[in-house]
Amino acid sequence: VSNAYARVVNDADGKELARYDLSEDASTNAAMVFVELYRGNEGDIKVKAIGQGWDSGLAGLAGSMGVNVG
Repeated sequence: VSNAYARVVNDADGKELARYDLSEDASTNAAMVFVELYRGNEGDIKVKAIGQGWDSGLAGLAGSMGVNVG
């Protein structure tokens, strides 16, 4: 995949609020987490760039989150 990115867009006006471009070669990854979205202490939405990949695919990603895929 080339030119991969994740972005957060305001649905009301179409304005791009955040964007994360995948800048490294991730060709060996079968699964990838680009960003995390979470609610901050004041209730606002936070975006955190992650860019972590797993060559072991979805099972590897799930296992890193404590989920056993059998």
